Amino acid sequence: MLRMFTYLLMFYLATGSYAQQKKTFFSDAISLHIKSYKESCNRAVWNGDFDKLDILFDSLVNNHLKGTRLNELKIKMLEGGSMDFTDNELPILLTTTSGWFFKNKEEIEALNTLAEEFANSMKVIVLFWDTRKNIKDLAKQYNEFITIVYVDETSNADNDIINTYKHALGIPATFYVASDQTIVDINRGGLIKYYVKEEKEFFATNYSLYQKHIMKLLLKDELLRNTILSNTD
Repeated sequence: MLRMFTYLLMFYLATGSYAQQKKTFFSDAISLHIKSYKESCNRAVWNGDFDKLDILFDSLVNNHLKGTRLNELKIKMLEGGSMDFTDNELPILLTTTSGWFFKNKEEIEALNTLAEEFANSMKVIVLFWDTRKNIKDLAKQYNEFITIVYVDETSNADNDIINTYKHALGIPATFYVASDQTIVDINRGGLIKYYVKEEKEFFATNYSLYQKHIMKLLLKDELLRNTILSNTD
């Protein structure tokens, strides 16, 4: 695994395929493209073409949101106080959910396992769009290696965050963010359990899905760090 990581890093450095450039903020990119995205989604739903929704989401992410910069975010932590996302020195996996959205236990178990395995390399954060009261029991499913934060939709102070990060992309959404706040990727996160399946197999599938994106995140974060260092020499 380490050898493959090193090889891929050398390849990206050699080709310069992730060169440093002036970043657009995520909120600005959303403002520019969300209207046409929602119109296209509404047309797809009206026509019963539900498979197109995933294509539209991926197109928005790949063409307009990857490579943008995470806005300055200061969000309340369940344990008290608040987290300033711009103060993080490690890459972040930020996944969003809510009290009413069901994350299956195998996905949560996969997140717990990966958060512990990569504790020295990245931070895993679960953001609940809900009140502190509603999420206290749900948060117990996550281990000590995962940070729980929340945005209370009844608070006017959080309206900008809600409109930008929730209403634009919905629930669930998972952001992979490099240490310089560059958004490397966004997807829906784990797999939803539509039918009965062996728990071990479903855990392994979710684990593999998250791990693949984590490795890409760490690779690109290392590339960004090297690019910044080379530009300061």
